[in-house]
Parts: sequence; structure tokens; C-alpha cells
Amino acid sequence: MLYLFDDYELNEQEFSLERGGKRLPLEPRALSVLLVLVENQGRLMEKRALLEAVWKETYVEETTLTRAIALIRKTLEDNSRAPRYVETVPTRGYRFIAPVKIRQTTVAPTEPLQQAPAPPEVPLADVPGATSSATEITPRPKRFLTRIPAYVAIAACICVATVVGLIEHRNHRLPHFSTTDTLVLADFNNSSGDPVFDEALRQGMLVQLEQSPVLRLASDGQIRKTIKLMNMPSGARVTPEIGREVCQRIGGNVVLDGSISRLGNEYVIALRGRRCSTGEELDAEQIQIARKEDALGALTQIATRFRTRIGEASATIKDFDTPLAEATTPSLEALQAFSKGVNTFNTKGSRAALPLFQQATITDPQFAAAHVWLGRMYADLGEETLAIQSTQRAYDLRERASERERFSIDVSYDLLVTGNLEKARSACDAWIQMYPRDVYPRNFLSALVYPAYGQHEKALAEAKAAIEIDPDFVVGYRNAATNLIALNRPTEAEQVLAQASQRNLYLASFVTDRYRIAFLRGDTDGMKRAADAAPTNPWLLFYQSATLAQSARLAQARALHEQTLQLARHGNRRDMEADLLVNASLTNALYGFSDDAVRQARSALQLSSGRYVMYAAATALAITGHTTEAAHIADALAHKFPEDTIVRYSYVPTVRAAIALANKHPQQALDLLQEAAQFELSLPLYPVFLRGEAYLSLGQGARAAAEFHKIVASPGLVLNDPLLCLAQINLAKADLQIGDKAGAKTALETVLRKWNGADANFSPLRSVQTLRTGM
Repeated sequence: MLYLFDDYELNEQEFSLERGGKRLPLEPRALSVLLVLVENQGRLMEKRALLEAVWKETYVEETTLTRAIALIRKTLEDNSRAPRYVETVPTRGYRFIAPVKIRQTTVAPTEPLQQAPAPPEVPLADVPGATSSATEITPRPKRFLTRIPAYVAIAACICVATVVGLIEHRNHRLPHFSTTDTLVLADFNNSSGDPVFDEALRQGMLVQLEQSPVLRLASDGQIRKTIKLMNMPSGARVTPEIGREVCQRIGGNVVLDGSISRLGNEYVIALRGRRCSTGEELDAEQIQIARKEDALGALTQIATRFRTRIGEASATIKDFDTPLAEATTPSLEALQAFSKGVNTFNTKGSRAALPLFQQATITDPQFAAAHVWLGRMYADLGEETLAIQSTQRAYDLRERASERERFSIDVSYDLLVTGNLEKARSACDAWIQMYPRDVYPRNFLSALVYPAYGQHEKALAEAKAAIEIDPDFVVGYRNAATNLIALNRPTEAEQVLAQASQRNLYLASFVTDRYRIAFLRGDTDGMKRAADAAPTNPWLLFYQSATLAQSARLAQARALHEQTLQLARHGNRRDMEADLLVNASLTNALYGFSDDAVRQARSALQLSSGRYVMYAAATALAITGHTTEAAHIADALAHKFPEDTIVRYSYVPTVRAAIALANKHPQQALDLLQEAAQFELSLPLYPVFLRGEAYLSLGQGARAAAEFHKIVASPGLVLNDPLLCLAQINLAKADLQIGDKAGAKTALETVLRKWNGADANFSPLRSVQTLRTGM
């Protein structure tokens, strides 16, 4: 049968799902679930019925079905909150709700084909007495089929050439050990004399074990934090005994320690599992290899055996066990650099880790995971162009990654390259369902997705969930603090940063958060302490400059802004320099300094063609009356980023509304801004401001006042943007339109207090004074 729904084709005979003639990769179990749902379109399928139909006699937990549904939704770009295809019936099951057309498939007669012999299977146990359970054979997805030659080559090298030999393998289930236990992975002891194995083997084993949706691995953050509490350097090697003590301190159950040693001209790789509380040995695996290039294949075998013998369901092992050389890289050197990059990022931040990820991608240009991490480093450093390039490269190579890492690549691609927030949110939801203890999807939701919609309460909840999963995930604290600042809850934000400090967690961005908290409180001493703590932090200098500009002390603001630009230029950070220039351009445009605004906007565009730079420059040009130039930029922005949610529904409508206002068409501006409504309480707040100005122009004072109140009531979002004072001025004008002189007076006096130390030639101050006098 061929099942058709929307532009999808589900072929039962070929066991495939296609869209627009392109076959979509979907794990076989998930594809089987989809077939059952589509065959029963419109009918509620109970969970147990689905499990029995797909997994038959094999017992699996309900979470396995949940993960399959998550994969289906991800592939179909479906949203669990507003489903088009798969509807969840709480506590009961699922229903396929889209209309389905059915066609018979026919197969042209052909001569019988001789069946090719199956490739040799690498045994899970190859010693007398070893046991293995028979599992149902299910079709592999096309992605896996393309990998068979490489995998068989590894297997042949291991088996035929007698490269791999099992030295010790226990033939019983691990005693009192299950997938609910928390594991601590110690460092591999390298006595081989070859430094290429340093860090690479532990990272390889970590990647293999993290593919499992059910194993509980202590995070590297927890391990580093615990080592510090043991009065040891956070970067100290985790020996077997140190690993056991770490395991006991965090309430873990089992410590895994590995080793590699020489045996004549060959190598022996071993992994041992011990009970943390007693030191009792629970399992030991050893594999002998002839060449160091075979180490990654050996790690894959050891990890698969361990997952099997610990009791993980065969279905999840089958679906989530990409060979290490394909999940990462066949190069030990590249894997070593990648491991050092991850560790350096976790301890020293993005700038220090950047060259290590660069080294990993240079050593192996096909290393997808290294490219996506490199893209994240560039994004953290404000280098949008380079971030997009690296993330695009990772996406092109996503088939060379594990299922878990593909989630990371997909979300990064949707956020950094296409900007499609709905796809990113759906992918994060599927990621959480598949790997509920993974903090990274919650990081993306709390840092980038929900804040873009102005949904800071949801973002805060995700940040807190990440901290609960991993109390030493430092980024979780940062995300919680920034969302609390946006919600105008500085005391709670300060408490979150204090919690991070108590755990000896630190990010360079914490100092800018403390500055913003002090600003919200009007705490000048606190702002000074933050500024003194990092005098060469460019973003902190930018905040100081913006604070001075908001207070109408532009001479000082411009001097400090120039220092910030010099820091960006010294570091050859073109995207950062462009961001700094367009922010200054908007300030000058709003204050009426048109020549400076236009010059800075055009300079920024020469440095960068990033989304925000194009948007902010076009807005500044529109405000200053350069409407034709602004319109060209808006058109280019829409063409360059056709999928970008913020570009489509906020940036482009805002620029076009600013153009309409400059051309004296306020009603047209209001019509254009309707698209931006769902994003209006996210940064920046220019759509709200422009809507208020449009209502003012139409003489609709009450509606204008409501818009400007949104800005005044959101100090945590506006912070030191000049928009706050200008909203107060326009609020006074709106109040005057409706006859509320007292309200107008209060608004103007707020601005006059703020501008008490304004530059003598600051013309907006004179306008406010004239308006106040005329009341």
C-alpha cells in the first residue's frame, strides 16, 4: 500500500517515507509505528496495542514508544501542542488525524534475484558459556545501509585478521546493576606510550554511552565540581580511585574506568565497572587490537556489550548505537582535540575552546560534531557569519553523527542558519522526549527560543529544569538570571548568580548580568563594582556607554563607545564591531542626530550582513528619513532569510512600519505591525514604540498610551536603551491628547530627573522642557 497525506508518501512495501520525491531518514521502529497509525487513521491506538504491534513479543517500556512518537513528529515537522498529524490522547495513546489517501502499489515482474549473503556479524560474546538473547530483525533505515561497507571493513579487520580478541568476558548479567544507576566515567589510563590516546578514548566512550536514551551518566560539570571540593584542581585527571570517591560524593552507583596498554606490538583496551560504595568489580571487558587505528571500533564493541549486559532494551541499542568512527571521526587526533575543546569550554569558556575545535575540524574536515561546536563558539563570541558557516557545514555532514548529536545539529541549524524557531522548538521537544536528562535542549529553549517570543516565564522554567538535572551546568544559571532580569525580578536573579558562585561556577558574562541587576535597582555602586571587575570586557563597556547615553550624557557615552569599538577591532571581531555601530546608530537616530546615525548604520553594513545588523541599520535609516535605502535593506533581509521567524514576523514588518511612519502613513504602519504582535515583548521593543507613535499620529491617545505603558512597565527588557525615556515623553503626549495633564506631568518629570546631568547641547532636553512649561 501507498499512503498519501499532505505531500508525504508512506510506502508499506518499500518501508519508506518520502516527501517531494526525497526519502526521509526515520528509524525503523518509528517508521513501523507511523505505519500502524496511518493504517488506522482517525482511530485511537492504545499504547499497549502499538507496543504489541511493533515490538511483538519483545518487552519494552512505554518510554520507547514515546521516543518513537517524538522521532515521527520531528520528521513530519509536527507540533505536539498543535498537532497536524499525530494527536496525543493523554494516558491512553495516539491518533493519526490528517486525511490519508490510499493507493495500491504494483511491482513489475523481474527475474528472481539471488540473495546476497549477509555480512558477518560481530558477536557480542565469543567465548564458551556466553549468552545472547535473540532479537527480532527489523529493516535498517537507508542512512544505516549507506554505512555498512565502512562498518563491515572494521569488522573484517577485527575478526578476519585476528586483530580483536576477547580476553575476558563475563557470561552473566551484571549483579544488582541496572540502567537506573548513575555512572561516573573516569579517565582512561594510557600506558601505551602513545599520547594520541590521551583524552580521545574517554571522549569516544562518552559519546558511545551518551547515545543511550536510558543510561545515567554523571556530567563532566558534576565531576569537575566534586574534584574541586576534594581540594584538587578541577582539571585533575580522574583516576579510578578518584573516580570512585567522586561517585560516592555525588550519590552515584558505579564508576567505569578504562585503560590502554601495550601487548607486544599490539594494544589492549579495557573497561572495568566497579561498585562505588564497596569497590566490588561488576564487569570487565578487554579487547586486543593490532593497530591504534582500530581503537575506535574496539570502543564501539565494548560500549555495545556493556549496554547489553547492563540490561538496556535491545530495541534502543539497535536504534541508537552508531559506530564511533561514524558518530564522531575515524581520527584519534581529531577526537583528542575535540575532547580538549569540550573540557576547555566547560572550564574556561568559548574563546579559549575555539582553537581546539578549529584544530579538530582541520584534522578531520568531515567531523560533524566538531563543526557544530565550532559554530556555537563563534555564536557565543558574536561572530554570526562564521557561526552560520560552521553550522551549515555540520548540517551538511549530519549523517556522520549519532542520533543525539543530530538533534544538536538540527537545532543549531534552525537557530543559527534558517532562524526557523518553530522547527527549533519542535526539535527541542523531540530531543527532550528522547533524552530527558540532556540539558542542552533546555538550554536552547531558555536562551534563544522562548525569549524570542517574549515567553520569559517558560524560558525560566526550562533553565531551572536544566539546573535541576545538572546542578553544575553553569549556563543554566546564566539563562535563569537573564530571564529573571527580563521579568524585572533582580533580587531573584542575584540569588541565582549567588547559587552559581556557591558551587564555584563562573562565566565571563556573569559580570554583565550583575551590572544589569545593579542598573535595574538604581545601584550606582553595584554598577561600578561590576565595571571595575572586568575593565576590558567589551560588552560591559557597551552597557556603561548605553547607560550614559540614556542619561543624555552623550559626550562621555561616545568616548566610552569608541573604546569598545577599539577592543572589537583589536580582536578583529567584525560582527561585534558592526553590532556596536548599529546600536549607536539607533540611539543617535532616536535622539535626532541623523548624520551620525546614517554614517554608523552604513559603516556597520560594510562590516556585516547579519540579521540584526541589517535590521537595526534599516530601522535607523528609516527613522532618519532615508526610506528608499531602508526599503532595499528590508527586501534584501527578507530574501536572504526566508525561513527566519524573527525576520519574517518582527524585523521586516518593523522596518516597513518605520518607513510608513516616516512617509506619514500611520495606518499603514499599524497594519504592518500586526504581524509583529506575538513577538512584541521580546527584544528589541521597537514594534511597540512604533505602534504607539502611529496611534499618536492618528490622535488615538488612549491606544498610544497603552503601547508606551508596555515599554515603561518592562524595565527589565528595556534596561538602558534610550527607548525608555522616549516612551515616557510620548506617554506624556498621549496623556495630553486624552486630557490627563497629571499623568503627562508625572511622565515628563521622570524624564527630567533622568536627564538631570544632560549635555548642554542635548536638544531633546529642550523639547521636554518646552512641553513641560506649556502644560
